[in-house]
Amino acid sequence: MSVATAIAPAITTPPETFAERIAREDRADRLRGALTLTGLVMVTVFLAMAMRVPEAALSCYILFFAHRDNAGDSIMTAVRLSAAATLAILLAIPLLNAVMGDPMLRLAAIAGFAFLGMFLSQASRLGPLAATAGFVFAFMLTLVDLIPVPELMSQAMRWMWVVLVLPLGLMAVWAALAGVRPEVLLRRQIARREAASDVPHTPEAQRLLDEGLARSDEWLKFARILGAARGADAEALARADDDSYFRLALAEAGAAPRASSGSSAPEKAPLFRPDAFSDPRHLRFALKCLVAVLITYGFYAAFNLFSIHTAMITVFYVALGSRGETHHRLALRLIGCLIGAVAGILVMTLLMPWMTDIGHLLIVTGAVTFVAAWIALGGERVSYAGWQMALCFYLVVLAGFSPPASIDASLSRIIGILFGSAVVWFVFTALWPVHARDDAQAALAELSAALASNPPATNGREVARLREPLARARRLAGLAVLERQPGLAQELAEATAQLHFYLRQSHAKEDDHVQAA
Repeated sequence: MSVATAIAPAITTPPETFAERIAREDRADRLRGALTLTGLVMVTVFLAMAMRVPEAALSCYILFFAHRDNAGDSIMTAVRLSAAATLAILLAIPLLNAVMGDPMLRLAAIAGFAFLGMFLSQASRLGPLAATAGFVFAFMLTLVDLIPVPELMSQAMRWMWVVLVLPLGLMAVWAALAGVRPEVLLRRQIARREAASDVPHTPEAQRLLDEGLARSDEWLKFARILGAARGADAEALARADDDSYFRLALAEAGAAPRASSGSSAPEKAPLFRPDAFSDPRHLRFALKCLVAVLITYGFYAAFNLFSIHTAMITVFYVALGSRGETHHRLALRLIGCLIGAVAGILVMTLLMPWMTDIGHLLIVTGAVTFVAAWIALGGERVSYAGWQMALCFYLVVLAGFSPPASIDASLSRIIGILFGSAVVWFVFTALWPVHARDDAQAALAELSAALASNPPATNGREVARLREPLARARRLAGLAVLERQPGLAQELAEATAQLHFYLRQSHAKEDDHVQAA
C-alpha cells in the first residue's frame, strides 16, 4: 500500500448528500437571482407585446443566457453581446445577399461557420462565445429557406437586432441601478473560506477549493472597473483573497495555518490553448458537430420541415468534449424540455381560455420563469435543465401577439429538440468517442507531473493552479457514471493525498527557510 493510499481515508471529504447540498446553499443569492430574472422576463414580455417585437421567446431566453451574478459582469456582458449582435447582423445582411441565389455556396458557408465556431470553442479561450457566434451565422444562412426574398430578409435581420438587444439593454439598466456589487461577492467569498478553515473536511470546503481563484479574480476585476476597489483597497482585497484560499488549502492538508507570501496577478491566458493545433481531438470535435449540423439541417430542409429547426440549434448547445459531458447535457435538455413543454401546454389548455389581458400573461409567465430560474441558478449539475424548461415554455406560450390557436408550431419545435438530441447522441457515440474517465485520468496525470516538478507553494494562486487538474478530474469522474465506466474514487483519493502531502512538505520547507534566515 502506498503512503498516499494509507493516508487518503483521513483526508478524503465524505460525499455530499442532496439534503446537505440544499442545506448549505446560499439561498439568498439564489432567490435574488431568480427574482431578478423573473422581473426582467416580465418586463421583456410586456415591451415585446406592446411594441409587437417578434420572437419574444428568444428575447426572454437570452436573459437566461446572459445573466451574471454581479453588476459589473452583467453590464459588460450586455455591452459585449449587443456589440457582437450588431456586428453579426451587419455582416450577415451582405453575406445573405451574396449566397442567396447559390444553394451549394450557402451550404458551404453554413458548414464553414459551424466548423470554425465549434473548433474555436474547444481550442481557444473563447469557449461558448465562439460556438454561439458560429451558430448565429450558420442559422441566419438557413433562414433563406423560410424567407427567400432579399428585402424581407433584410427587414427580418433588423428585427432580429431588436430581439437580441432589447433584453440585453434591460439587463444592463437593472444591473447599473440595483445589481449586486462585485466587491460584496468577493468579501463574502473570503468570509466563506475563513469560516470553512475551521471545518476543512466538508463538501463546502472542497467546493470552495475546487473553484480556485477564477471567480474572485473576475469579481475584483469588475470592482476595479466600477471604481469600487482601486489602488490600496484593491491590493488589500487581492491579498485577503489569496490569503484566505491559501489558509483553507493548508487546513485541508492538515498543515498549521500560515499567511500567504502575497498575491500575484493572474496569468493572462493566450487566445489559443497550447495544444490547439496539435491535439486531434479539437478537430474531431468540430467534425462531429459539423456532421450533426448537416444531418439535422439536411433532414428538415429536404422535407420542408423548417418548423423543427430547433434540431440544428440543439447541436450547438449540447455538444461537449466527452461522451459523459454530452450525455449529461442531453439529459438535462430533454428533462427541461419536457417539463417546459408540459407546463406550456397546461397553461394553453387550462388557463389561456380565461386570460383576458397582458397582466394575466405576465403573472403566468413570471411564475414559471421563477421556477426555471431557481433551477438554472442551482449549479452546473442541474442549471441547463432550468434553461431548457424556460425555453420550451416560452416557445409554447409566447408564440405570437395573441393566444395561439393551436400548439402545432410549438410542438414541432420541441420535436426538433428531441430529434437534434438523438442525432448528437448517435454521432458522438459512433465517431471518435471520448470518455470522461480517460480525461479524468489525464488530469490526474497532469497533477502528478506538476507536483513532481513544482517548487514549494507559498501563496494561494500557486495552490489553485496545482489544484485545478484535481478539480477537473473530480468533475469528469462524476460524469463517467453516465458512460457506465468504472469510478475513480481510489485514484481521486490518492491524488488528493499527494496534493496534501506536497502542501505539508512546502510548509515544512518554508519553516526551515525562515529558521535558516
